[in-house]
Amino acid sequence: MEALKRLNVPFERHLGRFPRGTPDETWLPLVGEKGWVLLTCDKQIRYNLLEKRALAKHAVREFAFVSGNLSGQEMAGVLEAALPKIQRICRKFRPPFVAAITRTGEVHMRWPKKKPT
Repeated sequence: MEALKRLNVPFERHLGRFPRGTPDETWLPLVGEKGWVLLTCDKQIRYNLLEKRALAKHAVREFAFVSGNLSGQEMAGVLEAALPKIQRICRKFRPPFVAAITRTGEVHMRWPKKKPT
């Protein structure tokens, strides 16, 4: 959170609006409706069929940290490195999509997969 504040990135905390354990299908519509970017450590959303449908239906732009073993300070550093790439992807691609943020701050599109040419 401190990294987002320091970088002047407006944000909403999930727990500021919804109780812990609220199903993704319940809050994902708000993310899409508001045009927010979803930043998460939950790598499984893109694999769950109902959640994937919700991402698509509500045009959600999701960025997921792919390393679950990051401290808060490490995550802040990764986010700071990744932020320009996140902004570029948001300008370049229309939602819905899922992108991965690596521990080095690289950002890679994960879904939808590009069709082979």
